[in-house]
Amino acid sequence: MVVLYFGDRKDDDAELLAKLDIADETSAGNVVCFRVPKPAEAQPAAQSILPPDRLAAADLWASYGIEEADTFVVADRYGNPYFTGKETALLEKLNGVNKHFRGVRKELRKSLADAKQARDDGKVSDALTSLKENFKHGLVGYSESDDAVKLYNELISNGREKLKGADANALKDLAKTYAGTDLEPEIESAIKATSKSSN
Repeated sequence: MVVLYFGDRKDDDAELLAKLDIADETSAGNVVCFRVPKPAEAQPAAQSILPPDRLAAADLWASYGIEEADTFVVADRYGNPYFTGKETALLEKLNGVNKHFRGVRKELRKSLADAKQARDDGKVSDALTSLKENFKHGLVGYSESDDAVKLYNELISNGREKLKGADANALKDLAKTYAGTDLEPEIESAIKATSKSSN
């Protein structure tokens, strides 16, 4: 598990850890705890409906939505947040991480199974709806979330192929099917280009 401290307090990491109740867990290697200083310049995250890999972000403050210093985030090993707050009693939060994500993964498995079934039945819009439900949990790193991203990318790639040379009616259908996805802006551009060329 991971504990992130967002702040620039002048104490060193050993002093910071001593003030928390997770020092034993950290020294046993069960928890990685590190400080995240505020960046000089905020860097906005890329816009996508796919869950971000928060730990890999250039700006962890923006990635975790932290607005105030002296905030702690307790996360699983992939950086998926479980608790965000100013409390320094974190041991209880650590104990809840695994149980919480087991429950979320169960939901992810169901929405992924629904998406695969819809895809197999040729119902792309329904498949995308199930995947969007999956992505709302914001999880990365687990097989359920990775497989959902693969399926999503496959459906987007197929949609991009259908976009090539599509007429106005086909574009309208694609716009309905892919509404709220990363392909939506490309379809909107194609619709604008088609309407301009027909005038």
